Amino acid sequence: MNVTEQVNARIHVHRSLPEPAQRVALRENAGLTQKELAAIVGVDRTAIAHWEAGRRTPDGKRLDSYIEALTALALRESA
Repeated sequence: MNVTEQVNARIHVHRSLPEPAQRVALRENAGLTQKELAAIVGVDRTAIAHWEAGRRTPDGKRLDSYIEALTALALRESA
């Protein structure tokens, strides 16, 4: 594996989402509604609903924001 492939593999790992059921659990355990999480991520509630159902997957900056939000919820849960 060359350097570019190694970097891309690391980026992919760091940008991966948990399974849809885990996304729902993280949000619910934090006591957030889909609308509240959507406001944090900067999307509308239907986007969160689609992502949690596994019907769609965010990309680009939306993916980054969603991963950041879920990571924060997971860290809060484990504290």
